[in-house]
Amino acid sequence: MIISRTTLPSLTLLLAFAWGCSDGRSAGNSTQTENTAARSISVDSILPEWNHVTKGSTIATLRLNAANFDFSQSDSAGLDLDVVKSDGTHVPFEIVFWDKLASLGRLHVRLDSSLLSQGSRFELSWSNPLMRRADSAAVWGGITDSQRLEVNSVLVDQFENGSMTSLLPDSASWFTGTSDSGKINAFGLGSAPPNRTGTTLHLSYTARLLTGQYVYASLKLANSPRVFRSLDSLEFWARGSGNFSPALEHMLTSKSSHKAWKQLVIDTISGWQRIRIRPQDFDTAFPNSGSVGWTAIRDTIDHLTFLIGGSGDLWIDDIRLYGIDRGDLR
Repeated sequence: MIISRTTLPSLTLLLAFAWGCSDGRSAGNSTQTENTAARSISVDSILPEWNHVTKGSTIATLRLNAANFDFSQSDSAGLDLDVVKSDGTHVPFEIVFWDKLASLGRLHVRLDSSLLSQGSRFELSWSNPLMRRADSAAVWGGITDSQRLEVNSVLVDQFENGSMTSLLPDSASWFTGTSDSGKINAFGLGSAPPNRTGTTLHLSYTARLLTGQYVYASLKLANSPRVFRSLDSLEFWARGSGNFSPALEHMLTSKSSHKAWKQLVIDTISGWQRIRIRPQDFDTAFPNSGSVGWTAIRDTIDHLTFLIGGSGDLWIDDIRLYGIDRGDLR
């Protein structure tokens, strides 16, 4: 199946994180002394309101890029990093990803009750003797499944709010399109049964794949490109029939869309299927189709799209991104 859309735009990379420059001057809520390999970070500046807890611990995310961290000073794998409190006590952290060449990194830092009071700070240091200080088990130990879901995933939509507007931080509405005379017969909220309750996204369509026809339902995930390297998986429930390709896309500002997709065949008219797509599951690049593969798209994602061919109906429900948090989409 070859699916192409040449009229949809893409956009350039912009990753925002309120952190000081590396020129030795104070900036925002962080400070750095010239020629030292450490920085003091305000917890208030990195912990969003939705992630505050009244007791216990939570997990904060540090998003690092060339604007807020000099990767040339650090080890290629981040083995020189450490996180400590003001008294030198080690703070558990894990490296989600670290790419010195691309100047991109992401850390999860465990914040216990002593770091959750207003005005708290901790210190990120680098150029330490090389050793593995990161410890995922210490970061997530004792964190409940429900809290982990809250801080390490985003519910894109469950279609229960009575509208086509998503649940994302920068809310957008679902929209559709066609190619080469593909036809959308119905689009909107539908009944979720059998075997599920509530409502779901429903699309009825006619699109002859052999002649290059297809239809699609798409949602803007954010107003500017987002780095999705931390993505664990895209998950949703589906039922229907036909060929369809869930895709993460980069389409806002150019004349053509670039995407990573997974081409699937679904035949579940009488029941629902839970679908999980991990980064390694996306198809490899396909020439002249807009499919460029995961590695080429992972730093500039702005849309989620379901491309569909054949004739019939498709229902989609409970879409969630794992490994991404709400801050990644603001």
